[in-house]
Amino acid sequence: MKRILILHDLSVGSRRTNRDHVYNFAKYAKGNFYLFHAANAPQSDAMRNIAWDGVIINYCFLGYRASTLYERVRADWAWLVDIDCPKVGIAQDDYTDSGHLDDWLQSIGTTVIYSPVTQSLEQIYPKNYGWTEIREGLTAYVDSKQLTELATFATSWDERTIDVGTRVRYLPPQFGRYGRRKGETAEDFRDSAEQQGFAVDISTSPEDVIFGNDWLRFVGNCKFTLGSRGGSSINDPDGSIRKAISAYMVNHPNAGFAEVERKCFPGVDGEFVFAGISPRLFESAALGTCQILIRDEYVGGIEPYIDYIPMEDDLSNLDEVFTLMRDEAKVKSMIASCHAKLVASKAFDYEKFVAEVLDIFPDGDAVLSDRDVECIHAHFKAIEPFLAIKKQRSNFYERGWRRTLAKMSYGRSLSHANAIFGMDPLLRGSPAFVSAMFQSLPPTLAYELTAQTLAELPPDSPILSSMKALTEWAVDEDKSFEDLDVWWDMCEYIYEPEETQNIDLSGENGPTSEKVMS
Repeated sequence: MKRILILHDLSVGSRRTNRDHVYNFAKYAKGNFYLFHAANAPQSDAMRNIAWDGVIINYCFLGYRASTLYERVRADWAWLVDIDCPKVGIAQDDYTDSGHLDDWLQSIGTTVIYSPVTQSLEQIYPKNYGWTEIREGLTAYVDSKQLTELATFATSWDERTIDVGTRVRYLPPQFGRYGRRKGETAEDFRDSAEQQGFAVDISTSPEDVIFGNDWLRFVGNCKFTLGSRGGSSINDPDGSIRKAISAYMVNHPNAGFAEVERKCFPGVDGEFVFAGISPRLFESAALGTCQILIRDEYVGGIEPYIDYIPMEDDLSNLDEVFTLMRDEAKVKSMIASCHAKLVASKAFDYEKFVAEVLDIFPDGDAVLSDRDVECIHAHFKAIEPFLAIKKQRSNFYERGWRRTLAKMSYGRSLSHANAIFGMDPLLRGSPAFVSAMFQSLPPTLAYELTAQTLAELPPDSPILSSMKALTEWAVDEDKSFEDLDVWWDMCEYIYEPEETQNIDLSGENGPTSEKVMS
């Protein structure tokens, strides 16, 4: 039995892939004690005093390195360095504020770093490189226990109504030309495929984003989808490039990429390329959708013409791509081969990844000690007021709030957002603020602001009533987002011992979460 502390920043609006990365440890390695703790939730001395065998720091937690709250969150968790156990950092988008990430992970004594980036790691992790073990960690894995459910989202081949479809987001300029590649490729391919008579549903518009299970249904209704490795061709160690771009865009909201590059980061783009594998590689394989991929190195030994249709970076072989798309026998052969390598092989199952990570930690006691049980009780008693507030707001906290913000147009004036950063939390939560954000604030900045705003509001604040009404409106307007009826507690534990242990972890002073298992 191992006692594992898992740090995260999940909310109900978090993507399925992020939730899986956090909760699949308890799903695939039962018998351990897992305590899940949110970045901004109150801490307790009791939590620090549990005899931890390992700490896992998820990428959503590490995302605070690019936040205005970075210094505060880092200071709050500086005590991790004093825990005498291995610590694993699971990173993503490492190139964003990479210097902060590198320094943060080193400062707490991280034992192993998992990164989806496989090249130029010495540029991202100059302090950890050569000292801390860095392993490849994919952005997602195959959840084999969900494959039966996943199959229900796949339409039979002859009944699929979309020939080729996808959704691609144009990344901001700070990710360089490589970050924009997916969007440009998708739009160029869409125009050519439509001219060839294919039924195409490809969009780069934020208004067309598809969430949750509806995304799986969409992919399962496409015969083909586009894909490539994703990432950045700019390394931004301290976030200065990102901040310079934001400042420039305030006064030049219509500036194109070339202008922004010339003014904010001349000569930097393309020096390095940091790329990783997208979760869509596995989703498409599991749903029986043929992939049209930019020719590159992928995982699982998948090969062009055998497992996917290769497309050149400059789209110079589109005639060949369209010919292959019309060869149904060849297409179905590629789908089957890709599925065999990425899904049926179990080489990329969460179960395998979970076992690898947990193997880093030493085995603890056979069961929880009396001291551990006392600490667990004391910890949840200490944060009980926080959990009570969360439960009170659970019908609208963050879930509908984030979904409401997601409906806004992307990339309007940033001047309003910059001003908001300096506002008092109560003002940021006012109805006037809510209305203003609908008109001007890009979702990428709104997410960062609103979660903390809500956390700072007192439970009896009259502002919450108007926020609740606004959220309920958003829920009524958009039925496509999953988890309408699911509330993911921010702080909880899961303990399913292999041996019967005569203890009560959910007693009078124990956790209040209904999701606790004992």
